[in-house]
Amino acid sequence: MQAPFPPRDDAGIPLLTEVLDLPQPVRKAEAAPPQPSPSWPAPAAPATPAPRPHDEDGIETLRAAILQDLLDRVEPLLKTRMRASLEVAAARALEDIAYNLREELGRLVDEAVQKELIRRAAVQSKPLPPR
Repeated sequence: MQAPFPPRDDAGIPLLTEVLDLPQPVRKAEAAPPQPSPSWPAPAAPATPAPRPHDEDGIETLRAAILQDLLDRVEPLLKTRMRASLEVAAARALEDIAYNLREELGRLVDEAVQKELIRRAAVQSKPLPPR
């Protein structure tokens, strides 16, 4: 059984699953963490700290950067698809106009032929005037 919809090669799908390389948001100054005692080794700092919920400016900066990146990448795809859709729509409209024009011209020719046949029949059935 065939699928109800044809498969789509949607280049936009990977956009939502890609890992973006964005600059880290600027974080507000926080209180310095307590220094570890000399007997314990210092814990390794995470390579990319995630923004904390209370850091609204950082979250908003990250959100804006992600949104701008997505828009920059999606806009050319949308323009390409819109252009292709418009080309298809214009081609269909031209085909419809040409079809309707052919139909109308055919109807007009048939009507003209009928009128001419009626005129000829009337001329032939008319008696000739006396000489």
